[in-house]
Amino acid sequence: MPKEVRYILFSPAEVLDALVAGMVLAQPGWQTAAGRVRLDLATAPSGEVMARLVPQKPRSGPRAHWSFTAGDLLTILLQACRRSRIPLPLRGHKQLELMGTSLCLIIMMGDPQAMPEVRMDEIRYLDPALAPLRARGASG
Repeated sequence: MPKEVRYILFSPAEVLDALVAGMVLAQPGWQTAAGRVRLDLATAPSGEVMARLVPQKPRSGPRAHWSFTAGDLLTILLQACRRSRIPLPLRGHKQLELMGTSLCLIIMMGDPQAMPEVRMDEIRYLDPALAPLRARGASG
């Protein structure tokens, strides 16, 4: 079966805009109450991408920041893609990875076992079905 992999990179500013837009849709008065916020992106020990919106001015009260899991981020970024008319396949496997300072949405169609190798400066797609050919090429 043919395989296709798409990579959509979001800059930190684009992720921040998408998260703020998502929060405003969920809670219309959120932006006024929160004020200016900054974005923190990180990878959890489990390998899952996480984000946090932190107010620029210290706030009193129980809500010092707003945290987002990979599932939350994925939902908000897919909505942002739809608003921007970026075509996305419905059935592709979607996952998020940090790539440098950017957030990478990886969409795979076809064989779900073949996972991309994400490095700081490149993304390589390794197909396990090609392993015998690569091994033969290295020896001869």
